[in-house]
Amino acid sequence: MDKPTNHHDFKGLDKSVRIQKIIDTAVELFHRKGYRSTTLDDLSRELGITKAALYHYVSSKEKLLSIIYIQALENIFRNVYPISEQDLLPDEKLRRIIRNHIKEIIIQSLPMFSVFFSEESQLPEEEFQKIRDEKKKYTKIIEEIIEDGISKGIFRKVDPKLQAYAIIGMCNWVYKWYRPDHTRYTPDRIADHFVVLLEAGYLKGKPGKAGARVSKKAWVPKENQSRSGVSVYTKMRAHCQGLTALIEELEEGPH
Repeated sequence: MDKPTNHHDFKGLDKSVRIQKIIDTAVELFHRKGYRSTTLDDLSRELGITKAALYHYVSSKEKLLSIIYIQALENIFRNVYPISEQDLLPDEKLRRIIRNHIKEIIIQSLPMFSVFFSEESQLPEEEFQKIRDEKKKYTKIIEEIIEDGISKGIFRKVDPKLQAYAIIGMCNWVYKWYRPDHTRYTPDRIADHFVVLLEAGYLKGKPGKAGARVSKKAWVPKENQSRSGVSVYTKMRAHCQGLTALIEELEEGPH
């Protein structure tokens, strides 16, 4: 961790940079010590400033926690709206959202999201409800992409909300075990593996059963692949899966 900023260095920063320095330092302390165990005295010492100077920027520890949650939500929604509004097929939208969630949201800001997932109960009731409402908006975006994919015959018919919860929960949990200095898994490898697992399942079997077997190219498409190519390939894949399921029904004969 960086050495604490001394008072002279802190005052030499632009005001917006000073405020962000306070937030980043609070995130590190809340992550390391826990919100309840951290005091504003701890924060002022870490920053190398007086507690009185700290009060000039933040009125309370509770307010600081709320600001952290606001920034976390900004990180969550920064890319998801642009992805959801792109002229892409639902499966490609979902792949990009999963990759963004793992790489750009969770892994890029591990301490912040450790605080985000563990200290929610410390928020004032009004702030707590706002955070829950924002989480629901994110879930709804993914749910609508899944519904679109089902209507286009790209995704299997499942409960869209339950599927969205499963995807988000799986991606969120990365914060709990990922340690950049103690893992052989790169963010790209984790994201690609999650996409494979979510699209193909984990059981061996015939297409159309518990999980559809698709080629590795379908699991991890190149980012520069043309939309027309993705469209044709996806339609062919869905059509082949439907034919396979029909053949299996004919082979099994009437019940």
